[in-house]
Amino acid sequence: MLDMYYVRIVFFISKEYDFNIENEFTLFQSGDITCKVEIKRREDTDPKVILSYGGFKDREVAEQEGEKLFYSIKKQFIKEGIPINISGGLGVLDTLQMSFANGGLTEHGLKNIDQLFPQLKNKPVRNETLGMEIYKLDEDISTITFIAQEAKIKKTMDFPKIEMAEYKENTKINIAYSLLNSSNAINDLRASFLLKVSAIESLVPDKSYKDDKYCYFINQANKLISMEKMSNDLDIPEEEMQKIVQSIKGSIGSLKKKSIGEKCKELIERCNLEKTYLNLDAIAFFNKCYKIRSEFVHTGIYSGDVPEIEKIRELEIYRMELDKLVVDILDYCEKNNI
Repeated sequence: MLDMYYVRIVFFISKEYDFNIENEFTLFQSGDITCKVEIKRREDTDPKVILSYGGFKDREVAEQEGEKLFYSIKKQFIKEGIPINISGGLGVLDTLQMSFANGGLTEHGLKNIDQLFPQLKNKPVRNETLGMEIYKLDEDISTITFIAQEAKIKKTMDFPKIEMAEYKENTKINIAYSLLNSSNAINDLRASFLLKVSAIESLVPDKSYKDDKYCYFINQANKLISMEKMSNDLDIPEEEMQKIVQSIKGSIGSLKKKSIGEKCKELIERCNLEKTYLNLDAIAFFNKCYKIRSEFVHTGIYSGDVPEIEKIRELEIYRMELDKLVVDILDYCEKNNI
């Protein structure tokens, strides 16, 4: 058999979901190119979905078709409300990266597979990759055994020491604790990180204005804007122009309000924390975190061209340290009844 290229796409779904599939079946077929699906279920792990697509005579074609299939799967599962996990246990379910190493064996281990698994002697074996991978094979992909090293890590700790505190009815503090609790339960670092920032945001005043001098000049600027002082070269109806002018005045007037970021920094300054977070004072560290938050919220990405794995590892460090900052701020707010 000539060398052929096969696309293999592997991902996990939560145990809350499953499909009425027992055996591998053909999803679609075009000539000699077939896409098959199977579900692997084990009690101690989430169901694993495996698609094989091929064989293609040309690697470039295999990559193009694989990317189309991978995108189509993600899109449809998301639309159906079924989260998929392509990264395993890295702390994010889904990233821009299309494949992740899933453990497996060394090259020496693969060559001597029969010493570990006698039943695989003289059988073709490959390491499994999560997400999408292209395999060059001289036999049908169905004859290959894929090896994955799966490990579940459980954190064992002492039961927390409960320190009795006076309960005070404070909606903002209760909301902040609730958000912090949810951030600890979510297994996607990005969402967890954003919720921790939101926990700080929830503690600030609803309305807070900049200093009197700044507000004075905003008011002055607003007074300079009027229908009489505006030329209507566009010759639009007076009623429409009135709405536009009022909208502009409203936008300028809103500049008197402090931004949510400014209010957060004011709150942290009031806390007068004498600790450092990643070797930065509280304000400098929060500024770093808020920059990451803004990149996520406004662009959906983080740290530009930094490789995906590095982003994840760095974000985990920031997330853990941000958790400490939120706890310290909540401590201060409770003690000072803010």
